[in-house]
Amino acid sequence: MDTSSSSFSSSSSSMRADPAATGAPAAPAGAIFPPAGSNAVPAGSAGAVPTTPSSAPSTNKPQRAAAMPPPPASAMVVEMGALEDHQHSDTSSATGSISQPELDVNFNAAIYSTLKQKIFDRSFVVVAQLAQLCYLTWRWYHFLITPSTLYVSLPFIVAETMIVLGGSFITYFLVWNQCRRPKLRLLDLKLERRELPSVDVMIPCYNEPVEIVRQTTLAALAMDYPKEKLSVIVCDDGNSAAMRALIAQMRADMGGSKATLRYIARKKIPGVPHHAKAGNINNALMNEGTSGDFIVIFDCDMICRPEFLQCVLPHFYKLEADALVVDERIAMVQTPQSFVNVPEDDPLGQQYRYFYGPVLHGWDAVDSTPCCGTNVTFSRKALLSVGGFTYGSITEDFLTSMTLHSHGFKTKYIHEYLAKGLSPESVHDFMKQRFRWAAGGLEIFVRNNALFKRGLSPVQKFLYFWAGFNTCLSIPMVYLIYCPIIYLLGQSSVQIATFDTIEYFIYFMPYMLLQICCMHISYRDVPKIYLRRSLQESIFMLFCYARAVITVVVGFKLGFKVTSKDAEASEFRKSFNWCIPFVIYYFLGSMSLGFGVLNMYRAYQAPDHAPESILAVAVSLFWICFIMWQMWPPIGYLLRCLDPKPQVEKKASPTPEPCHAPAGAVAAAAPAGTVAMTPAAADVSVYIEAEGGSGGG
Repeated sequence: MDTSSSSFSSSSSSMRADPAATGAPAAPAGAIFPPAGSNAVPAGSAGAVPTTPSSAPSTNKPQRAAAMPPPPASAMVVEMGALEDHQHSDTSSATGSISQPELDVNFNAAIYSTLKQKIFDRSFVVVAQLAQLCYLTWRWYHFLITPSTLYVSLPFIVAETMIVLGGSFITYFLVWNQCRRPKLRLLDLKLERRELPSVDVMIPCYNEPVEIVRQTTLAALAMDYPKEKLSVIVCDDGNSAAMRALIAQMRADMGGSKATLRYIARKKIPGVPHHAKAGNINNALMNEGTSGDFIVIFDCDMICRPEFLQCVLPHFYKLEADALVVDERIAMVQTPQSFVNVPEDDPLGQQYRYFYGPVLHGWDAVDSTPCCGTNVTFSRKALLSVGGFTYGSITEDFLTSMTLHSHGFKTKYIHEYLAKGLSPESVHDFMKQRFRWAAGGLEIFVRNNALFKRGLSPVQKFLYFWAGFNTCLSIPMVYLIYCPIIYLLGQSSVQIATFDTIEYFIYFMPYMLLQICCMHISYRDVPKIYLRRSLQESIFMLFCYARAVITVVVGFKLGFKVTSKDAEASEFRKSFNWCIPFVIYYFLGSMSLGFGVLNMYRAYQAPDHAPESILAVAVSLFWICFIMWQMWPPIGYLLRCLDPKPQVEKKASPTPEPCHAPAGAVAAAAPAGTVAMTPAAADVSVYIEAEGGSGGG
C-alpha cells in the first residue's frame, strides 16, 4: 500500500461528495395478517430487531472463495465497483454534507418530519387505531352472544386479538416516530490531523475462506483515514494456520504503510464458555493490547467503502464552548447492510430495505438504534464501561445495545450504504440464519426481559419487549392460518365465525384499509416491491419462528440432520425440509378449495339458499388463496435453484488506488471493477448455543 495515499488532507475535496446510498431492507420479522382481520406488521418491523442481520456467528455465510483472480498483493487494490446497487435507487437519504458556516451546536442533530407531514401521518394513526378498536369490540360482542364451537372459536378470537393489537402498535410507532441524520463528513469538521481519534477495525472470523477475509481486510486498510491512526485486526476464532499465513503475507506486502495489521487468535480452554463472537471481540478489546478510541466491526465478508470513517466518525462529535469534542453520551453509530449476491427481485427480502429504513429511523428517533453486528462503530470508552459485549445470547449485538441504553448511552443510525457483503444463497441457509436470529431474540426475551431492565426508558422497554414478543406471536398465527381450512373441511360440525358476514365487511374493511394506508405511509421511501415481500414474509417465516419458540421457550430441541454424500442433493433436501409445512398447507388448502367451491355450488342450487352462507365460504376461500400466495417465495426460490442460470463472470477494469479516488468516483464508476468474490452457501449445523463460531453474522 502506498503510504502517500494515507494522507488525510489529500482527499479533502473528494470526500465532500456523498456516496451513493443504495439498497435497504425489508427486514426480518413476522408480519402478521390473520385470516379474520388483522394488521400486517411489516417484515423487518421493530419486532424484528433481534433478528437483525449479522446478529450472530457467521455459520450461514457463503463459504466459496473468489473465482476471480485476486489483485496484485503489491498494489493492495480493492475493487469496489460491485458495491453499487443500480437496481434500487435510494430516495430516502437525508440532507447533503454540511459546509463550515453551518457548523453550529445542532450540526449533527436528527432531522424530523415537517409539522404538516407529522399531522398527516399521525392523523392516519389515530383514525386507524379507532377503527381497530371498533372492529375488536364488535368481534368480542358477537363472540359472547353467539353460540359457537368454543374449543375452536375461543382460541381463534384470542389469537386474532393478540395479532391485531400486537401487530398494529409497531406500525403505528414507526409512522408516528421517524427521523433522519444529516450526512456529515469528517473533513468538514476541520480537525487537525493530530486531533483525529485512533480507530481499531475488528474483523471477527471463524473458518471462513481466506480469500473472503482477505478482500475485507484490504478494503479496511484502504479506508481514507490517516494510516498511523488506523489498525485492522483479524480476530480469528478458528485459529487457522492459513489465515495466520495470509495476514503475515499481507503485512509483508504493505511495505512502508503506517497502518497496523494484526492477527489475533485467542486461546480456548476446554470446558470454559467461549461466548462465540462476543467472546472473540471482547478478547481483542480487553486482552490483546488494542487501544483505538473507536472500534469498528465488520463481518468477514463485508467490503467497506473507502469513505466509511469519513461518514461515520463526525456523528460522535458535538460543539461545546466553540470547540469540537467527542460526545461521550454517544456509544454507537450503526450503518446499514446490503448484499451483492441477492437476485434483483429479492424473492426472500434479504436486502432488508424496510428494516434499514423506516424501522431503524423509528428506533433512532428515540436515540435507541440497536446494534446489527456489522458495519457498526463503537466508542471504546462507552463499550468498556459496560464490560464490553454482553454475554447471554447468540444475538450478542442486540443484547449489548440494550445494556448500553440501560446505562444511559445513546446510539445513532446513519442511512448511508458504506459496505456490502454476502447473504445466504439457499432456502436452508436463509431459514437457518433467520431461525438463529429469532432464537437469539427469544433468549433475550426470556432471560433478560426489557420490562424488568433498570435504566431503560418506557419507550425503550416497549421496543425491546416487542422485539422478542413478536416472535412468540407466530404460535397463534399458525393456528389462525389453519382456521379457514378447519371451517371449510368441518363445515357441518364446526362453527368458528360468530358474526354475520355482511357485518364483517362493514367493520373489517375500514379497519384493514386504514392499516394498509399506514403501511404505505411507513413504506414511503422504500421500493414498493418490499411491501409485497413483507406481506409474504409475514406468513412464510411463521413456521421458522414457531420452531424457534418451541426450541427456546419450551426447551424442546428439534433435530434437523440430513446426511448425503451428494452435496447438491443434500442441500436441496435440507432446503425442502424447511418447505414441508408449506407443502402440507398447499395440500390441505387445495382440498379445502375443492370442498368450498362444491359447497358454494350446492348452496346456490338450493331453493332457499342464503347469500350469507355463500359469502362466508367465499371469504374463507379468499384467505386460503391469499395465504398460499404468501407462502410461495421459499418454494419458488427453491425451484429456481434447481435450474440456476449460468453466472457470467464480470471483468474487472483497472481502478485507481481507493485512497486517492474521490468518494463520488467510486459510486459513479460502475464498470470500474467488481468485488472479487463468488458467494456460495455453507453447510453448517443450526447454531443455538452461545458456543461455537464467532465470525460475522
